[in-house]
Amino acid sequence: MRLAALLFLLVPIFCKGQIIVDKAGDGWDLKIDSAINLIKQYDSTKYNLLLNVCNKIEFWNGNYSTNDGKKTIVVSVNDVKLNSLNNLASVVIHESFHLYLSEKSLDTKKEENMCYRYELSFIKKLPNIEEWLWSHILKQIIVTE
Repeated sequence: MRLAALLFLLVPIFCKGQIIVDKAGDGWDLKIDSAINLIKQYDSTKYNLLLNVCNKIEFWNGNYSTNDGKKTIVVSVNDVKLNSLNNLASVVIHESFHLYLSEKSLDTKKEENMCYRYELSFIKKLPNIEEWLWSHILKQIIVTE
């Protein structure tokens, strides 16, 4: 009985926390939740990395999505307004890899290239990727080489 009680108390320590998504816009948090579920469904390795490096997702009015260099992904309103679940999943994947790499002292251009390649390896697993999303990622890989 004592062992069971002890295990019950210790379970939260060993469980990964859920990512908190800010409430904003018209159901934007639900779109991000769906994007996270898409990541979980198609790439468990990238999903696990996401859980390890990110504990919060916020929104902002900037031109591009970014991160705080610690544990937060910041999604641009522009990315949400594209109304593409695949894009939102790609953004989360891309920024989670930036968070993963944040403690390594990499050249900015090299890091960006690595993140786009990581993103590309994810979208290759998704069905029905929009052509513009493919084109954007491939263009960014070339630009950052």
